[in-house]
Amino acid sequence: MPFISSVKILEDKPDLSKWSLKYKAFGRDIEFSWLARNMQPIPNQKIHWRSLEGLPNRGAVRFFPKGPSSCIVELTVSYEVPQLLVPFASALKPFLETLLRRGLDRFATFAKSY
Repeated sequence: MPFISSVKILEDKPDLSKWSLKYKAFGRDIEFSWLARNMQPIPNQKIHWRSLEGLPNRGAVRFFPKGPSSCIVELTVSYEVPQLLVPFASALKPFLETLLRRGLDRFATFAKSY
């Protein structure tokens, strides 16, 4: 995802990760970070997380079998619009949906070539 500048797993707590987001949009440099708990995954079915501090968000990636060597990937993300971006909230949803769709498309291309 082009807007995620870093993800670091905490060495002493591997179920926690520190995320940083940097992106230039709406004529501004936007930067946020958050600490997320990586919830217990369901192997071959679901990975999910929720933020504990920083930018409020949660999400899940689900995998649905489509055949012996393929699957459908579904991404669900919910977030609270930061106060800084409230004036742009109506444009934010389609903007983020486009960024996430492009990220999933890049992931699909990568996965197919692996």
